[in-house]
Amino acid sequence: MDSTLENKVKLTDAVVARAALPPGRADYIIWDTEARGFGLRVRPSSKSFILYYRPPGAGRSSAPKRMKLGTPQTIKTATEARAIAFQYLGDIARGKDPAADRSEQKRREKAKISDLLDRYEKHLTARNYVARKMVMSLLRTRLAGHLDKDVKELRGADLAAITERLEAQGLNGAADAFRARCRAFLSWCLTSAKVIDENPSFGQRKQRMTRADKLKVGRKARALSDDDLKKVWIAADPGTVFGRLVRFLILSGCRRAEAAAATRAWVVARDEAQSIVFPAEVMKQGAAFELPISKPLEALLAECKEDSRSKLFFPSSRTGGQISGWTKFVDKLKKTSGVDFKLHDLRRTMRTGLSALGVSTDIAELCIAHARPGIERVYNHDQAEAAKREALELWGSFVSRAVLTKN
Repeated sequence: MDSTLENKVKLTDAVVARAALPPGRADYIIWDTEARGFGLRVRPSSKSFILYYRPPGAGRSSAPKRMKLGTPQTIKTATEARAIAFQYLGDIARGKDPAADRSEQKRREKAKISDLLDRYEKHLTARNYVARKMVMSLLRTRLAGHLDKDVKELRGADLAAITERLEAQGLNGAADAFRARCRAFLSWCLTSAKVIDENPSFGQRKQRMTRADKLKVGRKARALSDDDLKKVWIAADPGTVFGRLVRFLILSGCRRAEAAAATRAWVVARDEAQSIVFPAEVMKQGAAFELPISKPLEALLAECKEDSRSKLFFPSSRTGGQISGWTKFVDKLKKTSGVDFKLHDLRRTMRTGLSALGVSTDIAELCIAHARPGIERVYNHDQAEAAKREALELWGSFVSRAVLTKN
């Protein structure tokens, strides 16, 4: 069993008490003569009772397993430790594998899905993952019927049932989002938490898009025409928080979550101008972003009334916190403006407009907080703030002219 078998005596309390490492040794085992495989392991700063055994059905050529029974501090006497060893040896004779059983018990203690989701949220928080609140809300909502399960009990069929139910409701985007987020969570359970041996979501992929699907997506993901942009701008009532937020999105190209989180404390002076510095934790790219405030944007922000409950530029009129209920607000604006659009289309509209105005690709991408591609991102850290400010002033002037133009 071990190269230290030369030291074999009946373990007693006296033997345990005076056991010491021989000179030059870092690990030493005193084997018991009464119980096969039972011994005392002596290390520089500890002593422990151990049991070596071969799993049931394993041949003599297989490597033995070693399990720790306890220490002289947790097991009061050598006789008690030997009795525990005999109990395990009896279990082994009956076909059990105590080390495997103990390992499985430890795994089960930390394998409840609800507990794992809590740990996963801490993992995402430690990584400063920007969309963690959305991800965790999605996972907890979709997996609500499985939260008390051991994650090993979660089957591919369970996950398929969730996505099929969403697709049957016409929520294909929600089904795709669940597949992606759940696959990432279960991959973490496999590689980091180590509570499953395989990922039950592997093999579950969204269906390939048909030509009709691609055409449908193409119609939905668009940049607004000048006329539609004007209609949306006019319909976005500056007397309301949501109206001002929509106009902010048009002028800034920000994502809606970034705009909703913007606070007055993020405004900084830049010579004779100002900027909003978005911290890394709210940005999709995980890096701070400086948005130059153009003249039209400055005028818009001046219309944002301060709320005593919040420092946000666009606080919820109901709670004073970040605005919510996006679908309801957007649907109302679509009806008022007569334009079928998504808020993200406003970001695409600005990016498209910058190119049409002659802004270089590099500067236009920096204006909407896109990371530079490949090796350029590694070596070029110049954020071209002056060029960005010029580009945003150019875009602001264009929007001002477009919305003032008569039909």
